[in-house]
Amino acid sequence: MKTTMAENKENHISIDNIPYEILYQIVSLIPLKEAARTIILSSSWKHLWAPVQVFVNMDFDRITTQESGQQMNQLISSFLNTYETSYQILNLSFLEPKTVSEETLFFKAIKGVDKELHICFNGETPTDFGLTIELPLCKNAHFCSLKTLHLRSITSLAGSFLPELFSSCWNLETLTLEKCSGLQNIDLKAHGFLQKFVVLDCENMENVTILSAPNLKSFCYRGTLVKTELEDVPALCDVTLDFKGSTALRDHSEFDSEDIVSLLASLKDVEVLTVSGWLLEWLCTRGVIFDDFDFMFNELKELSWIDCCMNKQKRDSLVCFLSITPSLENLFIKIDKKWSTKPCSHFHQSCPQAWTNEATTSSDWNLKHMKVVKFLGFKIEEQNRMLVSLIDVLLKKAIVMKKMSVTEPENKLSWSVAKVPRSHLNKMEKASTTTCHPSKSSLLLSSLDNNCCFRLTPTSENEIVPRFLVGLQTTRHHPRYGLATPLPNLR
Repeated sequence: MKTTMAENKENHISIDNIPYEILYQIVSLIPLKEAARTIILSSSWKHLWAPVQVFVNMDFDRITTQESGQQMNQLISSFLNTYETSYQILNLSFLEPKTVSEETLFFKAIKGVDKELHICFNGETPTDFGLTIELPLCKNAHFCSLKTLHLRSITSLAGSFLPELFSSCWNLETLTLEKCSGLQNIDLKAHGFLQKFVVLDCENMENVTILSAPNLKSFCYRGTLVKTELEDVPALCDVTLDFKGSTALRDHSEFDSEDIVSLLASLKDVEVLTVSGWLLEWLCTRGVIFDDFDFMFNELKELSWIDCCMNKQKRDSLVCFLSITPSLENLFIKIDKKWSTKPCSHFHQSCPQAWTNEATTSSDWNLKHMKVVKFLGFKIEEQNRMLVSLIDVLLKKAIVMKKMSVTEPENKLSWSVAKVPRSHLNKMEKASTTTCHPSKSSLLLSSLDNNCCFRLTPTSENEIVPRFLVGLQTTRHHPRYGLATPLPNLR
């Protein structure tokens, strides 16, 4: 029997009609960032994110007292203990002492179901300030269940009561500080539960010191160049040093490359490292020679290099750094135009020992364990000389290479790389009797010394070769740019 349209209409179930109890259960199963996006699904879902409005009749000047700090913690603790199986938003505002009609928003907080809390503070920071973070070893009733804490835009006013909050986070595993413009100094002393510490885009930061964190496994810093000290972090294995190429230090002469060398020495046992190309380049311009270090990264298995471009200086500094990573297995070299540096003139001093070819030609070191190399964001048309030189060096140094690829995200292309000896090139060209279809074609990049070529083969037949590559299909080898005709499919 055919179902009538009227019956279909009666049986139709819309997301607008889902009971709130079920909606709460649905979003409770989704990570916080994804769950917040459900607000666009339907107007009825906005109810899930309706904030709890709390007004406190307190003068701003009193918040710096210990009593007010305890009161703030009690409010946040009560917020965390309500509706434990659902997300919740809290808006905390102060009422002006002389009137009940004027209010000032202090912060917005979002509580996640996975024992996480995100707080974004409101207001300007009139003065710079430092933050001492001491996570207790003993249990505390206030925030005993909290495992993830993300603080954004901390003001000097908020910084005055945060130590009281930290002292209650005895079970905290992840701590993130983001875009705290007035924050200058961080001193962290953590208990055995903290596993991840993240500092992002705090533009006036000068010093980050981790005095003790026995179980800290991951540390991530992104922002201006700062003095960083890691003293008692025996479990640290994953580090990101995304320095942006400037510093908030007022006395530039204070900053010495030895500070960075000491930092690298404290990281010699990490297994995963992400580093900005600017940092390695800056070290070389200051006369630092990686081969002269009294330590090596013997435990390093994965290295990620990231910058907004690739040039000779950045390339050579990367290759020199690879000479002290004997156990490296995976290398990711990424160009991201969104990643930007802020050049500082006093950092770009010339040095006669800045870059040499010794690291690239010496046979004293090899990447014996290198298995995977991925180039991300390179444009073959514009950057093929830098790309070819890196491919050449890495294939010479790597002994057991299993996979090398080049990915162009803008063109949605990915190429696998293989070395072709010059002696085999003529045979391969003669074997080509027809012009291959662009989506199935291979390209050939000539090495800078013309001793060999590198064959780039699309990793998927569904990918489309961009127009500038299609125009090269009938082009013979060009001695300057190293591009040659497509090769036949030899499989």
